[in-house]
Amino acid sequence: MTPDEIQALLELQELDLKLLEYERHQDIVEAEIEKIEAPANGARARLEKLENELTLAKSQQKHFELELVSNNDKFKKLQTQQMGVRNQVEFEAFNHEMEALKERADALEESGIKWIERSEEAEKGIPEAKEALEAAEKTAAEQRAKLDAKTAELKRIHDEASKLKAPLVERIPNQVMSYYKRLRGRGRTPFAAVIRRGACSGCGFTHPPQRLQEIKQAKKLISCEQCGRIQVWLAEEEEQVGF
Repeated sequence: MTPDEIQALLELQELDLKLLEYERHQDIVEAEIEKIEAPANGARARLEKLENELTLAKSQQKHFELELVSNNDKFKKLQTQQMGVRNQVEFEAFNHEMEALKERADALEESGIKWIERSEEAEKGIPEAKEALEAAEKTAAEQRAKLDAKTAELKRIHDEASKLKAPLVERIPNQVMSYYKRLRGRGRTPFAAVIRRGACSGCGFTHPPQRLQEIKQAKKLISCEQCGRIQVWLAEEEEQVGF
């Protein structure tokens, strides 16, 4: 390759690295959003659970209060009816039923108290849960703003790089461009590795002198024997290896 072709190849690689950065960023955006939103979602679920608990507790509290009122009304009616009985058998029957209503009243009161306690506990936790949600949503909004800004900036760079690629591709030999695209598809950067101190800068493999001469002459496409990257020679390398 000519110096101009080598320069075009390296410039193309720089653009592709910017494109890849955006592509990789896009691949993780959804996961990043989920990570950002997770604390707020957790706080929201906690608040919703407390609010549902409060609604249920108040509903059950009201239910047992009504049941207790109904139970007490039945008890009072039986008391009134018991006063009109004329024999011991009927009196004992009324007495037995009234005792059952007393026991039921105790059970209803106990259940009602438990729901009152659950209601109070839920009410106590709701303000704190709301504060936690507000703080989590604020943090999430700040993090989303930063992520959106980064995405927008990478998109801008991506779009600019995309426009600059075509002229560079035209300056690169077809054979080199075809092989470069294969390396680009694998996504393992860099695709073209500059020789530094006689070695591939991509993997560190040291080339023998004859191979370095071939890379320097650039008469054909030469890839690294170890990593497969396109090998590129720059003029400043001569001072490092003594050519």
